[in-house]
Amino acid sequence: MAAAAATMSGKITVGYWGIRGLAAPLRMMVMYRNVPLQAECYDVKETPTKDGFDRSSWLSVKEGLRAKNPLINLPYVIDGDLVISQSNACFMYLGRKLNLLGSNEVEHCYCEQLLCEVMDLRNNVVRFAYGRSMEAAPWLESIATKGSSLDKLNTWLERKYSSWTDNTNLFFVGNDATAPDFHIWEMCDQLRLTATFSKCPDPLAAYPALSQFHKAFAALPGNQRYMQSKLAQLPCNNLMAGFGATPGGAPWVWGSEQPWTGSSGTY
Repeated sequence: MAAAAATMSGKITVGYWGIRGLAAPLRMMVMYRNVPLQAECYDVKETPTKDGFDRSSWLSVKEGLRAKNPLINLPYVIDGDLVISQSNACFMYLGRKLNLLGSNEVEHCYCEQLLCEVMDLRNNVVRFAYGRSMEAAPWLESIATKGSSLDKLNTWLERKYSSWTDNTNLFFVGNDATAPDFHIWEMCDQLRLTATFSKCPDPLAAYPALSQFHKAFAALPGNQRYMQSKLAQLPCNNLMAGFGATPGGAPWVWGSEQPWTGSSGTY
């Protein structure tokens, strides 16, 4: 566990909007290894004229970070003098740094593939949340079909585990958490939140291995620091989203308060 221990003397910064989004699994990874997390949460607010959105919290610091990394965007990770951007690059860096990429080259390769697959699932979820072009019920049905990302991820687990009980911890790679576990868990959680808010059937009900993974992973002792933090209670998406713009999943209403803002800090 030397890779994890190397980070204990200093904090790791994860920068993103003041929502769960792509940052939630990155924040989880740092906290899972009991490393100090500096969460930089850039809040989007309505403009004073209430006819648009103010992103200045991020734009005001972006140029300063661009001087350190021309590719800078959200999310980003800062570790010492190193500034990392691009989503999967952030996952891979933290995976290496925190010993969350498996124990050999084969497992490393598995992690890379799974990170790409779950990003496909995330992109599908984001299109639904921000596109507002489809009702929740038919969309949830469409992502739980044969050959879907959910189907493939469930099949991956079923081939890895021949059986399990309610107390079994399922991991996608090896016998401990790896980077893709955190992102897959987050997307499963967002899908269940979508279904609950929309009064639709659980999209994981047809995928018993994935359902067990979602339940057991959240209960791991290493994840309790995150689960009990304010970061876990943030909305999934930003104010302009049709779904998940508030912590319970509802759209945000112009002029209403945003009690979840101001979440930046050390965790």
